[in-house]
Amino acid sequence: MLLIDDLLALPFKGFLGIFRKIYELADRELSDEGYIQEKLLELQLLYEMDEIDEAEYTRQSGEWEARLNAIRQAEDEAGSEDESGPGPGETGEVDAVAGTPRTA
Repeated sequence: MLLIDDLLALPFKGFLGIFRKIYELADRELSDEGYIQEKLLELQLLYEMDEIDEAEYTRQSGEWEARLNAIRQAEDEAGSEDESGPGPGETGEVDAVAGTPRTA
């Protein structure tokens, strides 16, 4: 019975693997700074070799730069949230009597 179940589930497992790979590629395109920089360099090379005109280069480079800026902004926001915790030597606790932050 288990063999039959495995055979019936095999196509679904295959589709699941394909969907995971698509998700990984889409996530990489949207959030990998190095990938976007590669695309910008590739675009610049196409422009310098006269394979695309200036208008197309300007349009596409603007799109890739906007994605790159969005990634950097998201990283900065994530980094600033991590830094908002207790400072060096502080435990994050407040002294109940004095009302001041306790230090280690």
